Amino acid sequence: MKINLYGIAYPVTALGPGNRVVLWVSGCRQRCPGCISPEMQYPQAGKEIEIENLQVHLLQLGQPIDGITISGGEPFDQPQALKMLLEGLSQQRPSWNIMVYTGYKITGIRADKTGKAELLKFVDILIDGNYRQDIPSTHPLTGSGNQVIHFLTQRGTDLKPQINALPRNYSNLGIGKNHHHLLIGILTPTLRKQIHGTLQIPITNF
Repeated sequence: MKINLYGIAYPVTALGPGNRVVLWVSGCRQRCPGCISPEMQYPQAGKEIEIENLQVHLLQLGQPIDGITISGGEPFDQPQALKMLLEGLSQQRPSWNIMVYTGYKITGIRADKTGKAELLKFVDILIDGNYRQDIPSTHPLTGSGNQVIHFLTQRGTDLKPQINALPRNYSNLGIGKNHHHLLIGILTPTLRKQIHGTLQIPITNF
């Protein structure tokens, strides 16, 4: 089985507690107005990767990793592939916590009959809800104020104090393939624009 992947970065400290590996998937049916990464909405923007090969790569990372964050794109548009990936990582790296962003509401996911609900078994923290550019964020890990953080497991609940203590408007800068510059994190539109202007280099938002 393959997953349509747009990008990967590590170690990342701006999208969850501790040092994390972050995966961005390609493809999203929701098309939220004002999306900071509209290029990830299109499946053809990513690359299909064999789940087994991706697992091997993640397990061989040379950096200490505390958890994994899945974003996109829309992770729950690829539930079977993502379930297979997270199930394998949970077995091989039981100490990693798993956090997933989705535009779907958790009530709809739980009622879904196509595989989305099964994916929740492997998620410690879920951040749900469409991005709404008209509702300012109220938490360091949410893009807009309507989004909700769900602590689905005891491990996720134990991380709640760390998550609530994360700084606002915090980001990581990275360099991707072909020296492509990355701005990783959840920032206000104004601050994101200021960073782009200050650096004066082409940057992709993650």
